[in-house]
Amino acid sequence: MMKRLRLFILILSVLFSSNLLAHGLLVFAQYDGQKIMGKSYYTDMTPAAETYIEAYAEDNPKLLVSGKTDREGFFSLPATGDHSYKVVIEGMEGHRAETIANKVSSSEQSDNLLLIREDIAKLRDKIYLRDIIGGIGYIFGIIGLWSLWHSRSSKK
Repeated sequence: MMKRLRLFILILSVLFSSNLLAHGLLVFAQYDGQKIMGKSYYTDMTPAAETYIEAYAEDNPKLLVSGKTDREGFFSLPATGDHSYKVVIEGMEGHRAETIANKVSSSEQSDNLLLIREDIAKLRDKIYLRDIIGGIGYIFGIIGLWSLWHSRSSKK
């Protein structure tokens, strides 16, 4: 009886606990030949405000430029060169994200392209209800396999 009560309390705490929602740090960036632009945000879609950001040449570990994001998580770092940059951001609580900022062809369209890339990144990184239901189904599948294995081993 006590074992079932503990299991019931455990299931309730998992289902109704908001502290179990983990989050990570995400970043996207692009380079237009003059500056590296992008945005950083957490998986709950809140901006990574006032967070330090660094840029390296993709093939060189030497720091080339650094700065901070603004209150909305946007950043713009001055840069020159004809190569791609590795953009690294380190947020609070040990969060870290990095991406490669590839050069875009036209600086006239870079602001529009940045907005489109932001929308695509948000859609890609958003947690959907189907993902949550799939995760719960995966857990129930593992529990089912465990109980099947446990029932067969107890019969022997």
